Amino acid sequence: MKRTIFPAALFACQLSISTILLSADRPASVDEIVPPGTEVQVLGEGYGFCEGPAADAEGNVYFSDGKKDSIHVYRPGRGVELFVNDSTDANGMMFDAEGRLLVCEGAAFRVAAFDVKTKKKQILVSQIDGTRFNEPNDLAIDRTGGFYFTDPNYRHRGQETVMKEDVYYVDREGRVRRVSTVCVKPNGILLTPDERTLYLADNGTGIIYKYRVTSPGTLTDETKWIDLGGPRPDGMTLDQFGNLYIACGGAGIKVYSERGEPLGTIRVPYASNCVFGGPDFSTLFVTSRDKFLGIPTRVKGVRPLCAAK
Repeated sequence: MKRTIFPAALFACQLSISTILLSADRPASVDEIVPPGTEVQVLGEGYGFCEGPAADAEGNVYFSDGKKDSIHVYRPGRGVELFVNDSTDANGMMFDAEGRLLVCEGAAFRVAAFDVKTKKKQILVSQIDGTRFNEPNDLAIDRTGGFYFTDPNYRHRGQETVMKEDVYYVDREGRVRRVSTVCVKPNGILLTPDERTLYLADNGTGIIYKYRVTSPGTLTDETKWIDLGGPRPDGMTLDQFGNLYIACGGAGIKVYSERGEPLGTIRVPYASNCVFGGPDFSTLFVTSRDKFLGIPTRVKGVRPLCAAK
C-alpha cells in the first residue's frame, strides 16, 4: 500500500499535539480533527475519475469511477475490489434504509438502485414531465424512502443541457418534483441526521445553501449559509458534531461548524467528495481524481440509514 505524508504546514490551523482534544470534545479546528503530520493513505489508484463515496452499515466504502462506468468497494483489511462495471457515468451514491446502493448515473440521465448482494439494478427516476434530466450528480436519502438529487450538466459525454440545472425530490412512490431553483450548478447535497436541515452546494457560485425541511421534499427558509469565496464545492459529509466537510477540488476539504464557522482546511491534492467509514466510522475517505484516499481522524462520522437496521 502506498503511503504519503502531508506536512503540517499544509494544514490551515497549527496547534501543538498537546492541545488536541479527545474525540468526545467538540473540535475547534481541523488540527483537532486531523492532527498535523497525520498519514494519508492511498488505498487505490489508477482510476479514471473517482467520485461518490458511500459507506455501508459495516463501514465498507463504495466509490464510483464515472469515466470507466464502474463502481468499486473498499473493505478495510481487504483492499479495493470491483463491484460493477455497468453503471453509466456513475457519480454520487448513498445507501438507503433497506441497504440498497442508490447511484446517480449522470450521462444516462437517471438515478438507479443496486441490490448489493445480487448486483441487480433498478431504475428509480429518469425524467420529469416527459423530459430527461441533464446529468444527475449527487443525492441525499431520507427515512421515508424518498431522496433529493442535484441535476447540473458537466457534459461528461457531451450531452446538451435540456432544462435549468435544479434540484429534485423523488418520493417512495416514484413521484418527482422540483424543490430548489437557486443554484447556477447544483452539486453536493446532504441531510442532517434528524432530517430537519438540508445543505446544498452550488458549484457555479461557491455558495452553500441551507434549508429547513418541514416534511419530506418540502424545503423552506432558503439561506445563503456559507460563501466559500473562490473554491467551488462538490460533495459533502458530516461528523458526529454536525461539522460540515466540503470537498472543494484542488482547494482541499473545507470544514465548517454547525454554526457556519470555518474550522480550517484538510489539505489533499484534490477532493471531489468525502465520507466517513471504516469499522468505527472514524476514517475520512476521499475521492481524489485517479486515487482513493483514507485519512484517520479524531472524530466519527454520521452513519448511513442502513446502519440502523
